[in-house]
Order: sequence, then C-alpha cells, then structure tokens
Amino acid sequence: MVHTQGWVHCHTPATDASGTVKVIMDDLFEEFTGHNMPAPVRIAVACCLNMCGACHCSDIAVVGVH
Repeated sequence: MVHTQGWVHCHTPATDASGTVKVIMDDLFEEFTGHNMPAPVRIAVACCLNMCGACHCSDIAVVGVH
C-alpha cells in the first residue's frame, strides 16, 4: 500500500490519505496476510489529482477528490 502525505506539504490536497489507507487496509488485511490474491497487488492512494506517489503505475489507485 502506497500513499502520499500531501495533507502536510501539498498546496492542493483534497483529502488526508492516511485515513483512507487505514480503512482500506482494515478491510483487506486478511487478503494480504493470508496471501489470498492470485498475484502481488499494488494499491496506491493519492491526496489529489496531482497523483504523486506513483498512483499511475499501481494495480488499484484511489484518488481523493474534494
């Protein structure tokens, strides 16, 4: 799980990625620890449409929109 900390230093944040990451990982924790997915999965969360943090090259990308 990759996420940016744009809320702290970005001038255009739409959301705080940390909260979104916590919710996603709480839901998917057993999938990752039990190795239930057919292949490695990269999930990324971006705070805004700038998508820093390599969201564009992830399998699943979540982008915060305000």
